[in-house]
Amino acid sequence: MTEAAVFEIVELEDGQFVLRAADSDDKNEPLASIRFSSQTLELLRHHRFDVAREMLDHLISRSVLADEDDAADAPEPAAIH
Repeated sequence: MTEAAVFEIVELEDGQFVLRAADSDDKNEPLASIRFSSQTLELLRHHRFDVAREMLDHLISRSVLADEDDAADAPEPAAIH
């Protein structure tokens, strides 16, 4: 049985949201980051963390960070012309 990776989402002082491995010694190297524009922050208000979490969750579920079994079951993306 393989060990599951544990990630954390952190809002930095500059307002950027980062995804990083929870057990990482290098807190300066995020796996992904999201920076909302000031206009978007005004629209999101107190929901900004929830939106960032959903975006990062989608990233994980659509990437190799997800369990290989889940990736095998995922449908192929549709072609957009």
